[in-house]
Amino acid sequence: MSILALAGIFAMPVKAEINYLRLYLVGEATPAGWNENLPEELVAIGNDCFLWDGWLTTGEFKFLNTLGDWDSSIVTSTPGLVFESGVKYDLYYRNGTDNKFVNNTPGYVRIVVDLRNMKVNFRRPALAFTGPAALGWSLEEIIPVFADDEGRASWSGQLRSGELKILTDGATDWHPCYNALFEGDILSAGGHGMIFNATERDGEGNYVDFKYVVPCDGYYTMTFKNDNGGRFYGVDVEISQEPDLTGGFRSRPGRYLAAVDRAARRVHLGPLPSRLYIGVSGEDCAEIMPSGENTFSSVVSLKKGGYYKLASDPSAWDMSSISPNSDTDISTGATTNLAPMHGYSYVVHEDGNYRVTADFSGSVATLQAHKESVSAAEMPLARAGVSVSSRGGELSVEGDYTSVAVYDVSGRLVGDASPCRITAGTYIVKVDNNVYKIISR
Repeated sequence: MSILALAGIFAMPVKAEINYLRLYLVGEATPAGWNENLPEELVAIGNDCFLWDGWLTTGEFKFLNTLGDWDSSIVTSTPGLVFESGVKYDLYYRNGTDNKFVNNTPGYVRIVVDLRNMKVNFRRPALAFTGPAALGWSLEEIIPVFADDEGRASWSGQLRSGELKILTDGATDWHPCYNALFEGDILSAGGHGMIFNATERDGEGNYVDFKYVVPCDGYYTMTFKNDNGGRFYGVDVEISQEPDLTGGFRSRPGRYLAAVDRAARRVHLGPLPSRLYIGVSGEDCAEIMPSGENTFSSVVSLKKGGYYKLASDPSAWDMSSISPNSDTDISTGATTNLAPMHGYSYVVHEDGNYRVTADFSGSVATLQAHKESVSAAEMPLARAGVSVSSRGGELSVEGDYTSVAVYDVSGRLVGDASPCRITAGTYIVKVDNNVYKIISR
């Protein structure tokens, strides 16, 4: 309820054309920059409200209502609006402007968007954990703790044994912070005092930057006591055993593909594919045929400069994609950088026909592309710039070529010119002596 309270939920919807199911964050301040195909997706929290917790660098950003669609931009009222923590701002959908928000201070931010009333609230962390008991001594690897509208702050999660420092005021620097009352205060179950500290030494030069000590690995619940003046004076600690995930994953029994992205801040999970395609989109892809249990292998035409992904369903390309978390050349060797997400792309270093092999049978999935070695008599090199595509029931061949022949899966010739009208199905297209496989929907 405290999360929903940040959004300010009322009653009247605004625009029927808004998609109230999904919302994305994009811009130079976000991890992927101005990449409309890899924005940050906000989490739906109910009542047409969305939540995002993450790290923003300095720079501009805005919202997208549809993945990959700049025309669905959701913007602010004035250009270059520098947001303030705890302030609510109006949002505008496709209002003819491209007014963006600006983040001037790198750090963690909680963003709550109310699409029903077109409002957004930004909040910096009230507190943050750092040190060996958290994620290490790094300002970019803190565990943020956000307060509600009344200034109350609580947190539950996993901690490791070791030192713990509690930062405050947005957690953008090592001070100010909250210290233990004495060096080595063991953060055992029960109440503990906290003292606000703006520097690690007092006026007489004495060291006062006392850390807490987390006594053991476990699941901790920490409720901070607020003095109603904007500062905390204590924390109540509860400790339980490490979380047990037995039965915690609700899905059909089977094997799943899992990946951890961006310094363990996001987990991607999806079932192993029963069918597999490679391409740049659902309209421009080729099927990789099964070659064994959870393995796939086929010869497909790939081009230098093409940005390819795997997918299990071309009709739901974005939602069924398997891709790396950074652009990866699969023609130089096998990669294990496969995640069930619409992320970066697979590439090859030169044009050609490649045997693409994907193996999901082991404990680690692999993908590679070996260029087929054929003589000039068997298969001349593809003409530069030739491409085959299918859109709206029409197959087209573009580039410099002499002849074209289009066959259905039964081997029947259905066309010998471009463009060629086709129905839904799979087709083999022969352009001169080069063969392409096209799926039309």
